[in-house]
Amino acid sequence: MLLLAAGSNGLNAQGGGRVPAILFVPASVRTAGLLEAGGALVGDAASVFVNPAAIATTRHVALEGSFVSGARNARAFAGALAWRLRQFDLGFGVKYLDPGSNLSLIPSKDSLLDNTYSVEGVGSLVYRFGILAVGGSAKFVRERSDGLEERALGADAGAAIAIFDIMAIGFSIQNVGGNLENNSPLELPRVSRLGFTMNYVDPQETVRLLSVLEVQWPEQGSARWVIGGEAGLVAGGVGVVG
Repeated sequence: MLLLAAGSNGLNAQGGGRVPAILFVPASVRTAGLLEAGGALVGDAASVFVNPAAIATTRHVALEGSFVSGARNARAFAGALAWRLRQFDLGFGVKYLDPGSNLSLIPSKDSLLDNTYSVEGVGSLVYRFGILAVGGSAKFVRERSDGLEERALGADAGAAIAIFDIMAIGFSIQNVGGNLENNSPLELPRVSRLGFTMNYVDPQETVRLLSVLEVQWPEQGSARWVIGGEAGLVAGGVGVVG
């Protein structure tokens, strides 16, 4: 996986196309708040978009959903499901973007036409043995712009080490090999992540306190570090986290 992250995988139309707008829609409210540092956020269903192996600590079933309304009638939705089957985990996710009349979200020659949209679907399979988990995802992207529909096919790979609910290390490569669909102008730029999370209190109790440290290597830019924190309270099965 480290060799894949370091190698150059420009395929098909990459270099002369465009990146689908849906890839910039956060997988969840939590990952948006942590600047997409989700490589080691284990147990979250939305991890299927970032690191498929991170869903391995799901106890039974995890379900997430989010909705945002932006300027000029732009709307975005993201939903994810993780399901544990003994040593295996299945994950599914979908993101949808309706740009409304916001021309900056999906490039167009003149104006955005009716039924302009960008959508991404992901399916993941994860195997866990002990504290180590490995998994992969297949993704499908479709974007309608200026009356034309384009699609892209991609794959992600990931690994995670989760030590109970205390700490976790995650490594993932998104869009391995770029867009696998021939003759498509859409690009799926590779992003590699190495993340570390630490819980400073028992997350099964009332207080929550978590730190996140992640380094990201985007194919189309320089590496960056993300440092984040999360704190909150849970009472009666309902919690508030910031």
